[in-house]
Amino acid sequence: MSVDGLQTCPHCRALVQSHRCSICGRSTTDPVDVPTATPAVHGSDGALRRELRKVGVGLLVIVGVSAAAAFVLTRPNAAPSATALPPPVSTTTVEPRPTTSEPPPSLVGGARPTTGFVPGVPREVPAELSPWDSAPPVDLVTGRLLDETIDYGVDIARVADLLAAVPAAYSLAPLDPPELTTFGGRLDADRLEATQPFAARTLRGPDDAALGSLWLIASGGSATGDAYLAAARARWGVDAAVDRFAPEVGLRVWLLGSDAADNLWGGDLFEDSMVLVRAPVAVDPVLLTDLLDAWRRDGA
Repeated sequence: MSVDGLQTCPHCRALVQSHRCSICGRSTTDPVDVPTATPAVHGSDGALRRELRKVGVGLLVIVGVSAAAAFVLTRPNAAPSATALPPPVSTTTVEPRPTTSEPPPSLVGGARPTTGFVPGVPREVPAELSPWDSAPPVDLVTGRLLDETIDYGVDIARVADLLAAVPAAYSLAPLDPPELTTFGGRLDADRLEATQPFAARTLRGPDDAALGSLWLIASGGSATGDAYLAAARARWGVDAAVDRFAPEVGLRVWLLGSDAADNLWGGDLFEDSMVLVRAPVAVDPVLLTDLLDAWRRDGA
């Protein structure tokens, strides 16, 4: 191709005046390079990259799982510990047999079997009751067996003196039946009064109205009597009272407990004695404070 006498270089398309191009340095007669056609690539570059990424991630997952499985299958087992379990201990107990021929000690001072008893020898069975037919005395305050070595004689006498000083407007009658129901079980009232400084009576007020059951506990000044009274005051103490009734200064009764039917009232008669009264809820506590007031005047 020529333009105004100028030729065009077939290689770089520059205008040349001679047969050699001053731009590419090639001759116009040199053969022209024919470009090779590049085959078209199907799909975009982004889709190709995503496919390659998926293949790479899959290969990484396969390699990781294979490495973990190889570690688990080829790791050495832990050596067993010699102290993992305690040594075996024998739980069999052996009780030594008694080596003496003496009878076992009595629990409450009951009769012992006669020494020299020969098994198999015939003996006569007495017609009297066995000493085990009567229960041992029980301490009213603690509920345990009473120590029969303690002498409450002077204290029991003080209880009798106070019972004799009950004011005339009130009256006391024996319990019917003569038994008490306590946390120690059903106890015989007559046996309690014979063995400890305690008395239980049915209390009647003015006009012979029934007021409930009265318990009297007193000390005659002995150390054992004082200890018995102190234990009773701790057992039925005013510190645990739910209420009190005090019509005047120095005269009060304490409500120690109650249920739907009865109230348990308590108060000190003198410094050496206390009174408990289990009365129906309908009984006016002023009758009890009047009793204590008159009792103190008559028994002073």
